[in-house]
Amino acid sequence: MENERLKSEREKLSLENKNLQLERDKKALEAENLAHRVETLENESASLKELIDSQEELPSEVQQAIKVRIEMLNALMAGYITDNDQYEKPYESWIKELTDNTEEFMNSNRLAFQASHPRFIQYFEEHDLTVSEINYVCLYAIGLRGKEVGNYMKKRSHVNISSGIRKKLGIDKHETNIGIYVRKLLKNL
Repeated sequence: MENERLKSEREKLSLENKNLQLERDKKALEAENLAHRVETLENESASLKELIDSQEELPSEVQQAIKVRIEMLNALMAGYITDNDQYEKPYESWIKELTDNTEEFMNSNRLAFQASHPRFIQYFEEHDLTVSEINYVCLYAIGLRGKEVGNYMKKRSHVNISSGIRKKLGIDKHETNIGIYVRKLLKNL
């Protein structure tokens, strides 16, 4: 009976160790995803600051998108550097407010990319993507995956949008993941 109890305890400890390892793996993935998003925001911020410094006349909606992005980046960086909830709480409510209006956010996101990565946006325009399709690919550019894009857009048919974009870009559905394709384009253009 004592052996059974010890065996049961060992199995329980083994399961707990596996759960702890899974939790560590999950945290590592979350940290990697956050690091990717921070890197993307840092690159975007640098490009946006260059645009502002060049003093080109930008449309007011593009200037506003740039300003919001830089302020969000500053808040995110302060929270990340200090690991202080005081920075993160206002940032979370700010992000929620910004992203709750899906169409407005997607337009703002596209405008920010248009200002910071004009050749990236031009590439899609040259392939006859509509504004809404470019808005769609810009969600991938900020690091979202297909399921996350669909959930954010609250559209089950987002796969149909992806399929139409693939056709316009000449990408076979088995060739590559559209998110990977978009992020590679962003880095290379």
